[in-house]
Amino acid sequence: MKYILDASAIISGFVDNGYTVPEVIQEVKDYSSEFTMESLIASGKLHVEEPSEKAVGEVECAVGKTNDTLSDTDVRVVALALDLDGCVVSGDYGIQNVCEVLDIPYESAGVKGIEEIFQWEFVCVGCERKYGHALKECPFCGNRVVRRRRRIQKKANMTGCRKGEKS
Repeated sequence: MKYILDASAIISGFVDNGYTVPEVIQEVKDYSSEFTMESLIASGKLHVEEPSEKAVGEVECAVGKTNDTLSDTDVRVVALALDLDGCVVSGDYGIQNVCEVLDIPYESAGVKGIEEIFQWEFVCVGCERKYGHALKECPFCGNRVVRRRRRIQKKANMTGCRKGEKS
């Protein structure tokens, strides 16, 4: 099994046939983790690769459907897992949620893993109108708009992002 590591996996000391993206290397800042990472790269236990643009697009599609907040680095980590048919190792719940939606295996690094799949929605606290993207205030009533999660069924709501699926 190929393991695709984000920064939290490297910092927590996960070592086993790992792959990552160049942006993760730049994120690891503490001396101990940086030393470990450099040793893993030198010994051939950690490989640094770029994901394909096609895989990045598939992940961005899924992120758009769940409204998770993933950094560009996070998107690229998940995309590399798509390319390598690997298992993502991350402590980030947003990454785990997107992996679940895309049927990418994942392991939790340093935290308890997610228990359910959810989608973020944006709701006005005054009139309760729902929006598909973040807003500071409701254009209808002027109250603030907050983000809340809603449980989803993976197959029912999230199709269309993987190769060969129709939306």
